[in-house]
Amino acid sequence: MPVVKFEREGRSIEVPKGANLRKSALKAGINVYKGINQILNCQGHGLCGTCRVEIIQGDKNVNSKTPMEEWVLKGKFLIAHKVKPNLRLSCQVKVDDDIVVLTMPEYEIDKEETIERVKIFAVVTLFALLFLVGLAFIVLDFIGKL
Repeated sequence: MPVVKFEREGRSIEVPKGANLRKSALKAGINVYKGINQILNCQGHGLCGTCRVEIIQGDKNVNSKTPMEEWVLKGKFLIAHKVKPNLRLSCQVKVDDDIVVLTMPEYEIDKEETIERVKIFAVVTLFALLFLVGLAFIVLDFIGKL
């Protein structure tokens, strides 16, 4: 059976081949969530990005990242993150052989990408406001109040 060593916790656990890393860690009493994310998370569906782990050794001993996992790791909204190749969502990792894992790794904000996202958000917001103002004028004109 594969062995998963949790670096931060100083613990190792045996898991069946193909086991889900998040489920195995939580079952062994090893927390993959930081702070309030222990309560506010997607329960292992790969949507929230709060169960991040770094595969320190054995990154070839787990399944590949899916495009959805990559998207979630990069940050879904305004703030973009830099993604190391071995950064994973524990809920999406299937363990095939021995690995060493760092739970709750630090991540870096991608400033350039975040600025681009904020610019796009500002333009979209401006056009949405202009549309709503125009719509308000049309409605008011239609009901004869203008």
